Amino acid sequence: MAIISGLNLTYEYKIHNEEGVVESTHKAIKDVALDVMKGEFIAILGHNGSGKSTLAKHINALLKPTEGTILIKGMDSKDDEHVWDIRQTAGMVFQNPDNQIIATIVEEDVAFGPENMGVEASLIREHVDKALVAVEMTEYARHSPNKLSGGQKQRIAIAGVLAMKPECIILDEPTAMLDPSGRNEVLKTVLELNKEEGITIILITHFMEEAVLADRVLVMSEGEVVLGGTPKEVFSKVEYMKSIGLSVPQVTEVASKLQKDGATFNQTILTIDEMVDAICQLK
Repeated sequence: MAIISGLNLTYEYKIHNEEGVVESTHKAIKDVALDVMKGEFIAILGHNGSGKSTLAKHINALLKPTEGTILIKGMDSKDDEHVWDIRQTAGMVFQNPDNQIIATIVEEDVAFGPENMGVEASLIREHVDKALVAVEMTEYARHSPNKLSGGQKQRIAIAGVLAMKPECIILDEPTAMLDPSGRNEVLKTVLELNKEEGITIILITHFMEEAVLADRVLVMSEGEVVLGGTPKEVFSKVEYMKSIGLSVPQVTEVASKLQKDGATFNQTILTIDEMVDAICQLK
C-alpha cells in the first residue's frame, strides 16, 4: 500500500524584484509522479537545484503543489484541514539540527512535539523515553544539546520527530554537516528505524554511499525524476549519472573502469565486499 502518492506534481516559485513585483517564475519540480510504499527506504539523489528538497517539503505539507496532487496516507496536502495530520504522519528532519532543537535539555526538546500535538501528559514521558531508546541517546536525556556532537544532535532531532509517532520520516540531507563518525551514527539510526520499527524512510542525500543502503533510489535533475530503481539498477548507469552532474559510489566507478579494461563482473559493484568477491572470481 502506498503511504505517499504524487501525480503530475509541479511547484512554481515566483521571483520578485526589489519592489516586490513578480518578475518571473521558476518550476522547481515538474510533473513528478511518486509512489512510496509503507515500510520502504527511498533515497532521492540530485545536484543542488534539482528539486529534491522542494519535493521533500511537499511530502510534509510545508509546500503545496502549484499543479497536481500529493496524498499522504490518503490525505490531500492542499486540504488545510489535513496539514497537522500529515505532519504527524510524515515527520521532517532537516540538514542542520541546531535549527530544529529548541530546548535547553534533551528530554524537554524531544517532548516538545508531543506537547504541541496535545498528547496527554501521562503519555508524553513514554513517548520521550521510547524515542530516546530508539536513537540510543537515553543516557543524554538530562544533558544540554549544546554540548553534544553533531551526530548526537542529529539523533536528538530524529528523536523529536519519533516522539510524535510518525509512520514516515523525511530526512533532508541530515548528514551533510557531519564528520564520518557522525554520519555513521545517523545512518545506523535510520536503518534501525526502517528495518526494526517499520518506519518508512525518505532520505534526501548527495552521498552516493548512503543511497546504496536504500531499497529504491530516485534521481532528480532540473525538477524531474529522470531515473529510478534499485541501487544496482541506478548505479549501473555510470555514464548517464555523470552526464547529469552526479557521481556513483567510488567502488562502482573503479569497477566500471576495470570493466573498460577487460574485466568481467557478473553484477554492478556497490560495496568493497562485493568488489573483493568479484575480483577473487576473476580468472
